[in-house]
Amino acid sequence: MSSLWEQRAARNEALFREVNENIARLEERHGTATSEPAFLCECANADCTEHVSVDAEVYTRVREQPRLFIVIPGHEDPQLERIVERQPNYLIVEKTGIAGEVAELTQSD
Repeated sequence: MSSLWEQRAARNEALFREVNENIARLEERHGTATSEPAFLCECANADCTEHVSVDAEVYTRVREQPRLFIVIPGHEDPQLERIVERQPNYLIVEKTGIAGEVAELTQSD
């Protein structure tokens, strides 16, 4: 696998993470937050537009670790990540290798 492909995939994932962070901020700011808001799947597929409902506490816990992402089951990529938690409607994955390094570099504060 080329490191260029890994970098591109990790940047796609980071973009979805950034969109989800904006969704979370807007829901919090406007008082529309629900116990399980819907976020975009944070997989490496740039064309993915699927949504996943995740408890707000889980989302916050995942965002505390720059290498963790939330994806829909079946959207995980063992070349880029390992599954650290399985739930019926989502997986929490940890980016490894170059993808993990890019995830750390692209996390917003």
